[in-house]
Amino acid sequence: MLSTREIKQRIRSISSIKQITRAMEMVAASRLKKVESRVVASRAYTERMHMVLNHLVSTLEKAHPWFAEKGQEVSVIKAILITGDKGLCGAYNNNIIQKVVRFMKAQSDKKVRLILIGKKGYQYFSKGIYAPAIEEYIPESVEKLGYSRVQAIAAQLINGYDRNAFGELHIFYTKFHTVMQSFPTSMRLLPIEKDIFESKEKSGGEYIFEPSAEQIINHLFPKFIETRLYQCILESLTSEYAARRVAMIAATENAGEMIEELTSTYNKARQEAITKELLEVVSGAEALVR
Repeated sequence: MLSTREIKQRIRSISSIKQITRAMEMVAASRLKKVESRVVASRAYTERMHMVLNHLVSTLEKAHPWFAEKGQEVSVIKAILITGDKGLCGAYNNNIIQKVVRFMKAQSDKKVRLILIGKKGYQYFSKGIYAPAIEEYIPESVEKLGYSRVQAIAAQLINGYDRNAFGELHIFYTKFHTVMQSFPTSMRLLPIEKDIFESKEKSGGEYIFEPSAEQIINHLFPKFIETRLYQCILESLTSEYAARRVAMIAATENAGEMIEELTSTYNKARQEAITKELLEVVSGAEALVR
């Protein structure tokens, strides 16, 4: 059994950890509030662009080259993985990493090339059998990855797809739902699935396009890829802060429970020591009387 001195040291050490986890929980809550407003705004923008494209695509006489073609042979697939730069956020990083691992195993007959955003994903895939699959690592912090950088990444990927450097582009991210719920999600960015623009809702009225609908689509499709990529980054970042907040709340509560248990153990040990001392004093007094 631990001595009272050792128990007091453990209580002090756990109390310090509790203060740290509490501070980290408050920081995560503050950042979550800021990023959550951005992800909600990005969803509204993406949905509005989707509505515009939905109407434009319905006017096309022939399919756009970026739409999926059934039976198309694909030998090289690019996959963008978005993880966090830090840990202490529960299973957030591991869940999305394992989703990519399962995807790579399912596509074992094809070459999967990874584009990694976030240190945790790079740390996992840079070791072992998956290291050769890494094509690019984006060194910038996920939190500081601005829209201009996302535009450059998207332009590079679109250029590679147009040159037939790869056949498909997938993105793996964590979709934010609530503070308590986030879902590891995958999406195919290229080729675009035409089904997503085949809405049953018809826009009211007829439109005259100037320039032509084809020219507008050629301009908007790259923007659509950019905004989707940026939205996925914001979704993942929001999910990370939510996961870290939940993890730090749990850690703070666990630290409090440990402190209570150790305090109870300390009080019992102290009471036993006092009782033992009293017995020794009583026994010594009785010996003198005899």
